[in-house]
Amino acid sequence: GGTCACCSFNLFLPNGTAGLIESMSEFETDAAKAEVSALDRLPWPPDMKDQVWMERVRLRQFCKKSMKTYKKFWDTHGEDYEVWFYQLSKQQLCRWFQLPRTEIMERLQQQKFHLHASFGTVLCAVTEQVAHFEMTHYPVDGRGEAETGFEEILAFDRRGGFTLKDDSKETRRKWLIRHKALGGPKLLERNEKKTAIDKSSDSDDEDDDGDADDAIERDPSQAENTDCSVPSFRSDRRIVRWLIARCFADVLQDAFRKQTECK
Repeated sequence: GGTCACCSFNLFLPNGTAGLIESMSEFETDAAKAEVSALDRLPWPPDMKDQVWMERVRLRQFCKKSMKTYKKFWDTHGEDYEVWFYQLSKQQLCRWFQLPRTEIMERLQQQKFHLHASFGTVLCAVTEQVAHFEMTHYPVDGRGEAETGFEEILAFDRRGGFTLKDDSKETRRKWLIRHKALGGPKLLERNEKKTAIDKSSDSDDEDDDGDADDAIERDPSQAENTDCSVPSFRSDRRIVRWLIARCFADVLQDAFRKQTECK
């Protein structure tokens, strides 16, 4: 509850949660309709459904604000950082690419982004899915080279948490692509398969974060569940991986600055 702007902005949506879903630029029309139709199937109280969707929007807005930090870093240090990163030892990579599951939420709170309990519960469950993604047998979640590449190299270790699967040159290359993409131009990439209508709508929406999960309905073979009445958490998993990448990037950028300033 509460009366702050983030808690009450559903009052400006005449269609309630359905209106909120339809207002999100990340969803193509089919995906938005599927999420709306799935609302009645969710065993959650109406207030919880509203809160979860409002928090999804708020988290994405928060993430977008931090993108300029990574763009500035790459504009300033990109070439030197790449050389530095390829020279890191396996031990250094193991030390810096180490993120316990709980730290994802803790870092958000440290940065003054306080999740409502309902959405926090959803993100914790989704984080577990990401940690054990191979066991879900879901297809690849990501869109574009940066996302799919990072999804391939992201691993989970019970002792150290999220890490990279190895220290190979190919894994390092894929990380650099993911790191640079944190600076935009999009928060998450859009599905490459588009109709003429999709392309037209893109040009009209400059603030689109590109997180289109329309493949859920358009290509059942690429869906985690072909029943359109069941909500998809693919979009949440993509955001969790973005948050993981951001945590890794923050650690590496600090380490790079410290080591290069000491020279």
